[in-house]
Amino acid sequence: MITLLDQFAANLGEAEDAVTAIVGDSVYVRYANDPAVLKITTRPGVDEVKITFQLIHPEHGPIDAASFTLTRAQKFDFALEQLEVYQDIWFA
Repeated sequence: MITLLDQFAANLGEAEDAVTAIVGDSVYVRYANDPAVLKITTRPGVDEVKITFQLIHPEHGPIDAASFTLTRAQKFDFALEQLEVYQDIWFA
C-alpha cells in the first residue's frame, strides 16, 4: 500500500536537485541550493490525517511550521497544493 509519505517522497523526488528520505512517520527533503530541510510529518487518525510541514535550518533549528488536516473526502492533490504554497514562501 502506498502511503502519503510515499506519495510526498515520489512527488518531491522528481526535482533533480532534491534528496528525499523517509524516516519513521516523516519524509525529509533537501534541495542542493539550500541548506534548509523540509520535514513533512503525517499522523493518521480514524477519518483524517494531520500533516505538518516544518522548515529546519541546520544552524538555527526549526524556522517555521504549518499544519493542516487532510480528510477522507479530500484528495492528495489538496495536500500538494498546500505544499506548493509553503514551498513558494520558504524556497523562493
